Amino acid sequence: MQTSRLFDALPDAFHGDPHTGDPVDPRWHDIAEHVSGFTSPNELAVLNLAAAVLPADEAYLEVGTFKGRSLVAAVQDNADKTFYAMENFVEFGMAGQEAHAELKDNLKRFAGETDVHLLEGDAFTLMAKPGLIDRPVGVYFYDGEHTLLSHYLALAVVEPLLADEALVLVDDATWPVVQRAHRLFLKRHPGWRIEATWDAERADDPRWANGLHALVFRRVPGRRRGMSRTDEALRGYQTTVQDRVNKVAWAAAHRFPGPVKKAASVLLSRSRAIGGDDH
Repeated sequence: MQTSRLFDALPDAFHGDPHTGDPVDPRWHDIAEHVSGFTSPNELAVLNLAAAVLPADEAYLEVGTFKGRSLVAAVQDNADKTFYAMENFVEFGMAGQEAHAELKDNLKRFAGETDVHLLEGDAFTLMAKPGLIDRPVGVYFYDGEHTLLSHYLALAVVEPLLADEALVLVDDATWPVVQRAHRLFLKRHPGWRIEATWDAERADDPRWANGLHALVFRRVPGRRRGMSRTDEALRGYQTTVQDRVNKVAWAAAHRFPGPVKKAASVLLSRSRAIGGDDH
């Protein structure tokens, strides 16, 4: 993908500066109003534009689809493109069944005949399966689990799947935990750079939610197309030990919502504080 096409087209998609202006197209506010989710209208505008400039022989991949708000926006007027979406619904407990049904309904209502592949399961397991995605990934949007390790792996595991030049969009990127993960990853992996940042002024900002960062990947000539042993070991830990811990934690959260929510708010207060030390 020629990533510069997105950044060249951005000024025409917003009224003024994207940081402080609203999208020109009113559809993104309409979708935010009618499809449950957390992605803001400004983010939806960027996702749609990214899909619009994606070559037809490359794929759009999204991790963390929930009820489909971001995916629904991305596919608008992009019926000639191929979309993959990954979701495991673990974080939503029993509500995951409702989210699953609503996602299917939203795709039926808004995605029409667009080529959308919904892949259910753990993203770090799915992305490591050879041939699951039938073409290079030119646009990748990550809105999955928000921990230091998961955000690091969100880049490490997808790198072998990416086109030689690709656009990577990461949600909730104003959170310090995300920025720290990016710094750690970029130190160890050549070919990556943070190209643009649209940071939130406050938590759940109406324009940029909790922030969106655009990373550009350009494959280094001659570099091995695969994960390092260290990254593969981290992936193994995430998909076995940490995955089991997460399932237990989410089950407890739905059985004892009060105490678990209070404990989580304390643990996450710094890593997800807008304007924290890592911002």
